[in-house]
Amino acid sequence: SVNIGKSFLPGDIVKCTVISLGDRRSYFLSTASSELGVLSAISEAGNAMEAVAHNEMIDPKTKQREFRKVAKLPDFEVTMEKTEK
Repeated sequence: SVNIGKSFLPGDIVKCTVISLGDRRSYFLSTASSELGVLSAISEAGNAMEAVAHNEMIDPKTKQREFRKVAKLPDFEVTMEKTEK
């Protein structure tokens, strides 16, 4: 079972998928996939947090850790090609 209070907090930016439109005032959303979850969060101290694990973020200034369901971001590989003149 998922503890919503430990997965997301008000103000978090969350990537999710829409499962159903529900009624006129609500949507049913899912973060079941590993690439879905919290993208950005603010700590209790008001600082931007960084992901340290799939279920944890840290405030880099205070070192306070908080639980979140963190979205796994894709790994990007940057390559530089030499161009000839």
